[in-house]
Amino acid sequence: MEGEQQPPEATAAEAPDAAAPAEMKTMMEAAAEAAPADATKPATDTDTTLSQSTTPPAATPSTSTAATTATDNNERHWDQTNKKVVVRNVLKFLRPKEVTKLTTEWLKGKEHLNIKIIKTKKPPKDNWIKVTLEDESMVDPFIQLINTGGEGGKAITNARGGDLFAKRANEDQRGDNNDNNRKRKGDRDGNNDNDARKRAAAMKVLTADEVRDAITPLWRLPYEEQLKVKTREMIHKCSMKIIKEIKGKFRILEQEARRGQRAKCPKIYEWVGERRAIEMESVVASPRLFEYRNKCEFTCGYRHSKVEKEAAVKVGGEDGDDVMKSVEDGAVTDVAKEEEVAAPEAKEEVAPAVAEEAIQKTAAAGFLAQGWSGGVYLPHCLQNMPDWSCGLADIFNEFLATSSIPPYDSKVHRGIWRTITLRCSLRTREIMVIVVHAPAGGGVGKRDCGTDDYSTVFESEKQRLVDMLTKDAIPTPSRDFPEGYKKEEEETSGDGMKVTSIFFQEYVGLSNPPPEHPVQHIYGKTSLEEQLGKCTFQISPGAFFQTNTQGAEVLYDIVVNRIKEVTTNPQDTLLVDVCCGTGTIGLTCLKEGVVGKLVGVDISEPAIADAVVNATKNGYTESATTRFVASPAEKVLPDEMKNIPKNCPVVAVVDPARDGLHGVVVRTLRSNERIQRLVYVSCNPTGTLARDAAMLCSPPTKKYPGRPFKPTISQPVDMFPSTKHCEMVMTFDRMSVEEYEQYHGKE
Repeated sequence: MEGEQQPPEATAAEAPDAAAPAEMKTMMEAAAEAAPADATKPATDTDTTLSQSTTPPAATPSTSTAATTATDNNERHWDQTNKKVVVRNVLKFLRPKEVTKLTTEWLKGKEHLNIKIIKTKKPPKDNWIKVTLEDESMVDPFIQLINTGGEGGKAITNARGGDLFAKRANEDQRGDNNDNNRKRKGDRDGNNDNDARKRAAAMKVLTADEVRDAITPLWRLPYEEQLKVKTREMIHKCSMKIIKEIKGKFRILEQEARRGQRAKCPKIYEWVGERRAIEMESVVASPRLFEYRNKCEFTCGYRHSKVEKEAAVKVGGEDGDDVMKSVEDGAVTDVAKEEEVAAPEAKEEVAPAVAEEAIQKTAAAGFLAQGWSGGVYLPHCLQNMPDWSCGLADIFNEFLATSSIPPYDSKVHRGIWRTITLRCSLRTREIMVIVVHAPAGGGVGKRDCGTDDYSTVFESEKQRLVDMLTKDAIPTPSRDFPEGYKKEEEETSGDGMKVTSIFFQEYVGLSNPPPEHPVQHIYGKTSLEEQLGKCTFQISPGAFFQTNTQGAEVLYDIVVNRIKEVTTNPQDTLLVDVCCGTGTIGLTCLKEGVVGKLVGVDISEPAIADAVVNATKNGYTESATTRFVASPAEKVLPDEMKNIPKNCPVVAVVDPARDGLHGVVVRTLRSNERIQRLVYVSCNPTGTLARDAAMLCSPPTKKYPGRPFKPTISQPVDMFPSTKHCEMVMTFDRMSVEEYEQYHGKE
């Protein structure tokens, strides 16, 4: 896969491009669940699970009210719910253009109301539209317009004459006592049943086996059985799904023909009705079964551990300071006092589970095996994680546990340290570290009082981390492997390796930085070098590279063989490499001599910059041989295809991200009938591959003209042992003119 999007398990280190950090929770849930450690917030708000004998005195009403007001103001800083209106009783089946037209009609002639809609949301089969307005002051006039703006002061009606009804999107969450500016007390204080259940789930600390089950769910099966499971998955959820999608296209054409929207519907292709319409080969095994990842991504947060026979609670001290106290044998004694109120998250937090057992939280980096509230788990028990990554995790965890700057909290968008990305080449003995952090002045949800501003200490802490990473060789970690685990022999040992490059990346967004987001080079080399097959590749921080180096060699060998089968004159054949990334597939094909020219297209500028360098590194310096374009494929591919000489044989490879191919790319590939073979490398074979294959193989339409392709062979490759994922190499061949005329007649 040449892209950065990953499957849901990406946060669990099993996806193709490692563990993507979990920062996509909705803002309303974040505001409802967040309980920031604030000096003015009463301890009873955050420690509701304490037994009565250990509950500290409640804060005064005035203090509680002030804390609530401050929290509400902070929520409003980034919560847009107060600007949203739900309009009900609209028609269920409306296209996006129809929704835009409908909302425009509502405001037609009402310019004096100064209402501006900035966003609409309409679920496909529901009878409501959620409207986001530019400012909260527009909400009440808009509601009044919908409810009373029709004829005779009645509601505006839908196309069938039914009355529309509008109300605030957050009305159901508001109080029942005519207090429209306050949420229900139970919700605000975290005392409702849902919050209690969430806290109870968050209190559970997973065992090593449970962490493996969550992150590498197939680890208990023998490897031969893992391959059988994946083969069945590819048959049922990939090949059979593609056939179902294609048959659905024929049904749509048949319905259009009945309505007179097209002249006729071709009969269904014979190959579609065959019992095994798409040949699915058995999954090719990975050369390495354990410790195969060359890229790992850890999320910064808090690691949960149990504290036996002692409960600890954070209570309000004098002058608003927080004091850590422990409860033991019925007595309350001081444990530690937080001297820096400005950085409460940086301290070690302890939350009670029961009077005899508590959950201790320690700042750390790892995987979110339980999701948002379950804390992070160290990678040391996972069989797919190499020793060098666990050794670096130990260094980071030592740093985070002693840092005055807290990890980033994705629920309230406060804190600084966000994620840590590690890349390694055992063959060149190079390691790259990328530290993603929020602005030193605070994240999106920072409080106005300035307690989330760490500008004065950030630079010194950053330098301390660099010193810890570069001081010595990476330590050998203590691993927690399952019983019976046997370590594989490595082609190159990682012992004694050192960090060779360090980057910091500031990001203020709510999710993950895009590949082209700028980075700050701090230490060592500006890129990482990897050897794959006969080629050498430069990899920059934002560029994609397969996470299993030896597995990638197997994958690319299959692609090379598929292209070799149809290139009768390799030196004159041009390879069009769509979503080429750093040029790995195209340059490998050149090196193997199956093509003579290469044009690569990719949306990522850092990846294309690497591809240009990689062409030179591997001996291709002439522009007539290789050319790489940094742009979305849908914008440049049509022109690139037009510029190819008509007498030049063409073969195409596509290796898109999990989102699959853009419709314009599919149309371009279909309409250029010089492309007789298309090799599709997919990291999402059960999802977007099925969609794209149906568009490539269905009868021609105005949107997707040209003779269709048909899949001739499908080869899954296991790049991620112990997980449910695998890559797919699906080969498509153009339908012959004779076969096409059999179904569609002569044009």
